[in-house]
Amino acid sequence: MGMLRHAVPFAALALAWTTGARAEDQKPEDKPSPPNLTLRVSERGPGRPWSLSIENRGSAPALLAADPRLLSLDVRVPSKKQKETCRLPSELFPSRVDKRTLVMLEPGEGVEQEFDPRLFCFSAGGQWLLVPGSLVTPRFGFPEKKKTGWRNGKRVEETPKQEPPFAVLPAPDKGKSKSLDEDGGVKELTATPFALKSEYAEWSRTRIEADRKAADESPLVIRMVQGSDAQAERSATVQLTLRNRSKRSETVYFRRELVSFEVMRPDGLVTCDPEPDQRAPDRQAFAKLGPGGSITVVSRLIELCPTGTFGSPGLYLVHARYDATDSGDDYGLDAFVGRVVSRTPATVRIRTGEQPFLQKKTLSHAKVSEKRR
Repeated sequence: MGMLRHAVPFAALALAWTTGARAEDQKPEDKPSPPNLTLRVSERGPGRPWSLSIENRGSAPALLAADPRLLSLDVRVPSKKQKETCRLPSELFPSRVDKRTLVMLEPGEGVEQEFDPRLFCFSAGGQWLLVPGSLVTPRFGFPEKKKTGWRNGKRVEETPKQEPPFAVLPAPDKGKSKSLDEDGGVKELTATPFALKSEYAEWSRTRIEADRKAADESPLVIRMVQGSDAQAERSATVQLTLRNRSKRSETVYFRRELVSFEVMRPDGLVTCDPEPDQRAPDRQAFAKLGPGGSITVVSRLIELCPTGTFGSPGLYLVHARYDATDSGDDYGLDAFVGRVVSRTPATVRIRTGEQPFLQKKTLSHAKVSEKRR
């Protein structure tokens, strides 16, 4: 996912540790103060990235797992009764804390991140959640575990004692290693909900809706088999398979250059649309796919996408679209003509890039006034 700028990616925990005294000897004023963290997400219209910040408003340092993958969005669409939760696919959402993302935040410090929410609420069929009137509640961290019980004949949901992993913890005593596997941590932070304005209608008015209808009727399907775990942009690849799901043979003219990619970056959507040459294909260029038959290709993304598309470290979601336009009439063939869109994305991870994954800095509101605490 994108660069998470330290001093302002994600949560800080403010607990005052008392050293050199036993718990039973502590006076009330010596006990740790409760966490005082603020998670904020601001939408700035469909034409700009959203902004996320977490600020330590407490009086003591705090340890934060500043991992942008921990962000999620609860979305309540006006026409639906049940909320939907947008987060990265389960295989990408971390099951434990990545120690490389640990950040120590002093009082008044924070972390910030710009991101495109469609990275979390992403669908090849169009944008149906982040639409005008939707109520969005951002969360950051690991979901709290709940249990259901009965009280006075009524069913109630309770929050038991939480176990690691935690998103935030008090700063450890001097000499102790940083860890988020101790008791007393915070599993998840919740921001103030906000509603999306009418401008977000442009996200739902997309050509992908027509693509989805065409794909439902197509005898061919395209599947993103896998992305790559690449050291840098130059080595990023995706593997896709074009398969005939019908019960009869299909003739196809298929080349890598006929496939375009839609890449959801942390800061927005980029289209990779290579331009195939205009030479008419010869007869040998057409292939016959029997029922269940398939063609698998691997594409090197730097050859197909604008330079810098995968220039920053993080996670990228990649969808494919295959446009077949040559029917083979010149050779007496009846080749497939139409558009096929992938249903699920491939994931590409870039380990290094021009910008560091975390970047420490001081916010303009680096020191929090007593009134704001």
